[in-house]
Amino acid sequence: MTFKRVLTFLCVMAILEAGGIVSAALWMHHGDGSLAAQAAATLSGEMKNNIRTDRAADEEDLNANTARIIGDSKNQMSVYFLRPDREIEPFLYNQRQMSPASIIKLFVMAKTMQDIHDGKLSLDDRITIRKNDVVGGAGVTTWYDIGQQRTIRQLLTVMITDSDNTATNILIDKLGMKEINRYIAQSGYSDTMLAHKMMLSNGGRKNLSSVRDLGHLLTKLYYHQLVGPEEDEFMLTILKQQHDKECLGSALTGYTVAHKTGEVTGVYADGGIFFGAQEDFILVILNNGNEGRVDTIERMQKLAQYYAGTTNN
Repeated sequence: MTFKRVLTFLCVMAILEAGGIVSAALWMHHGDGSLAAQAAATLSGEMKNNIRTDRAADEEDLNANTARIIGDSKNQMSVYFLRPDREIEPFLYNQRQMSPASIIKLFVMAKTMQDIHDGKLSLDDRITIRKNDVVGGAGVTTWYDIGQQRTIRQLLTVMITDSDNTATNILIDKLGMKEINRYIAQSGYSDTMLAHKMMLSNGGRKNLSSVRDLGHLLTKLYYHQLVGPEEDEFMLTILKQQHDKECLGSALTGYTVAHKTGEVTGVYADGGIFFGAQEDFILVILNNGNEGRVDTIERMQKLAQYYAGTTNN
C-alpha cells in the first residue's frame, strides 16, 4: 500500500471518529491525498451525517417518472441527475453522444481557467477584437466592437452569461482548438469533441458531447475539484449570473442556479448546479429532435421540478 493511500485511509478514519461519513468510493477514485483531504475537510466542516450510497436508492422511481414525463421524446432527451449528499454515481437516462449547442462552452471555460491556473494566461490579458472574429447568433459583441480590446475575464463572462459566440471564438483561437480537445480527452470527457467554432461549419463535422461529460464537469466544479479553488469559484460566480433563465432557471425559482444553456435548430440544452436551502443537486438535460421548442422546454421544466421534489428542500 502506497504512502498516499495510507494517508488517505487515516484521513477517512479520522472523519469517521468525528461523526462524518465520506464515501470510500470518492477516495478510491482519486489517489491524490490532497484531494482526499480537501473533500474530507469540506464534508466534515459541513457536518454531513448522511451515508452516500453508490447509486440512487430510488433509481427505479427516477427511471419510471423520467420516462413518464418525457413521454414521446424518450429517444430524443438525455438526463444527468445527481444529489451529491446522497449518491456517488449519477442517475443517467438515455446517455449517449449528442449535439450540445452552446453548452459545450463549459469546456472552453474550463480549459481557459486551467491555462490561467497554470500561468499560461491571465484574466487581465487583453485581446483585440478583429473583423474576422465577429459572428452572429447569441451575444453582445458586435461589429461596433471591432478594434476594441477585451480582457479574458470579460470574454469568459459574456461567453457564459450571454452565450456570446464572438467571445467564444476569440477564446478558441487564443487557446487553440487542438489544445482544447487535448484537455477534453485528458480529462476523461470521452463523448466530447469541439469540431468547429460557433456559427461556423467544419466540413460537416459537428460539436459533440453528452449529459455524462457535462454532468461530470459540473460535479467536479461543485466539489471545487475542476481546476483550483479560486478558478472554480470564479466559474461558479459567472455561471450564477446566467441571463437565460427561460428553462430550468424559471422552473425552480427557489434555488440559486449556476448553469449554462444551449440552443440551435433541433437542439435544446440546459444544465447546472442547483443550490437549495437544505440539499443541492446537479442536473443536465440535452434534447436533440424535431419536437417543438415550447413542448421541449415544458418537459425539461417538469423534469427539473420532479427531481427537485426528491430532495429535502
